[in-house]
Amino acid sequence: MRASDYWSALVRGWWLIVIFALGGLAVGLLLPTPKGGQVVHYESTSGLGAAPTGTQGQATLFGGGITPDQILYYANSDQVMQEASKLSGLNEPLWAMRDQISFLGPPPSSGDTSVPSSGQSGVVEVQVQSATPQQAVAINQAFDQALTMAVTQQAKDSLATQKLQTELTLAEVQGEIASGNIPPGLTAAALEVQVNALQEYLAQLVVTLPNVGLETVRSPSVATTTEIVSGTPPVNNRSVRAAGGFAVGLVLGALAALALWMIDRRLKTTSRAESAFGYPVIAEIPTDSTDSTEPYRLLWLSVFREPLPLPQAGESGQWYEEDSPVLEAGVGGRPYGGTP
Repeated sequence: MRASDYWSALVRGWWLIVIFALGGLAVGLLLPTPKGGQVVHYESTSGLGAAPTGTQGQATLFGGGITPDQILYYANSDQVMQEASKLSGLNEPLWAMRDQISFLGPPPSSGDTSVPSSGQSGVVEVQVQSATPQQAVAINQAFDQALTMAVTQQAKDSLATQKLQTELTLAEVQGEIASGNIPPGLTAAALEVQVNALQEYLAQLVVTLPNVGLETVRSPSVATTTEIVSGTPPVNNRSVRAAGGFAVGLVLGALAALALWMIDRRLKTTSRAESAFGYPVIAEIPTDSTDSTEPYRLLWLSVFREPLPLPQAGESGQWYEEDSPVLEAGVGGRPYGGTP
């Protein structure tokens, strides 16, 4: 198709372009405002730290004080996550809890800034994101409580284990003294000293509280939650959406007009007529009424005054039975062998 044919197709299918353009304009005006891809979450944070080591009266599981690495170890356990889900009252699955809770450790000693850090030495920051501020705080508080319970339970188990081992050792030494089966190199007096030391240590374990030094540096609250917006904002301007719908309608209408033009195989242009019959178009009579006689004059001159060229070989046999190089006289050519 030539460029003029494309233009003719658009002119003939103007009504399709108008319909599609008005339809796109109406869609842009009437459709509700899209929500877009924005997602709003609320983040609650809390800080958990370790007390200095060597405090009197603390269990020895963590050497008198828990370290940040140990806090992160227990914080990532399934037991703590499941208990936090239960305590929050949401009863969310394990994968959902892990998706909402994240941690920031203390600054690394090597100075590596590529690792996320809480910015506080010895403090692990807990970050919880949820759909509402209340849910974020509830999960944060439940997680801190679950972590404290888990670490405390580990301290209790360690303390109970030490008590049991001390009691077994004390009973063994007392049995050696009672039976007189004293190990070589020891005396009864030395065993009595050992019994006294074990009894004092056992008494200390009985009154020792299972405190591992884990403390809440910063508690979560609704007032400290922050709103986090991610994604792209929706297009609220109705005129912009209407203009976009109108432009899309124009393009679709133009494509529909071109498709209709290509489907319709009627001879609407001179190029199609020439391609179909093999003759050049010598005149085009307009369909509308007009006072101009120029098309008819060109037609009369071409048909009655000049011979019409025959189509290409192979096509002329479809139209004429004779091999005369011109049309018969009276039809548009000169008499065969005659003069002009």
